[in-house]
Amino acid sequence: MAGSDSKSSKLLTEIIANSLFTPRQVSIISKRLQGGGRPPNMTSGAYYRQVKQCRDKAIAVLYSAILLQSSGALQPEALSAMARLADQLSVIFASEGSSDVFDQARMDDVMSVMDTLVKRVCKL
Repeated sequence: MAGSDSKSSKLLTEIIANSLFTPRQVSIISKRLQGGGRPPNMTSGAYYRQVKQCRDKAIAVLYSAILLQSSGALQPEALSAMARLADQLSVIFASEGSSDVFDQARMDDVMSVMDTLVKRVCKL
């Protein structure tokens, strides 16, 4: 995941703003996936409550995607297209040091493509 001072931070911030997760929840998810523990400024109870909320939200999102796909509210290729986009975003976040990947014009292009794809696959 992109660091707070990275060039991809703006892209990540825009993705989080359009998601169901808060920035703090995304930070907790990222740290958990990397094997890290709770932040030092957070109580144990608050941390595990946030972890449970993240898990519950992630599960709800997956069930929602299945429901929308099976009911015809999403284009048939929606989930595979979203998976390809997620893979490409992983590459972008992993190559933060490459200046040609992270210039402002390309970031705007990535957000535009992402927004267009999401709106296109939704039939509602």
